Amino acid sequence: MTSDDTKTVLNEANARAVALMLDKLEDHDVTVIYEAVGGVGPIADLAAEAMKTRNIDL
Repeated sequence: MTSDDTKTVLNEANARAVALMLDKLEDHDVTVIYEAVGGVGPIADLAAEAMKTRNIDL
């Protein structure tokens, strides 16, 4: 889980790296990443986009 005082910012290169890593993961692992970050922030946004693209349900 993330705390309210944590602010994660990804620049374009880091966001692309996270997206590439998510592409390599199994569907279940993408949902684990989404849940691990509490569904909040740029990593969760990238995981949610991957889930949407791949038709993955929570």
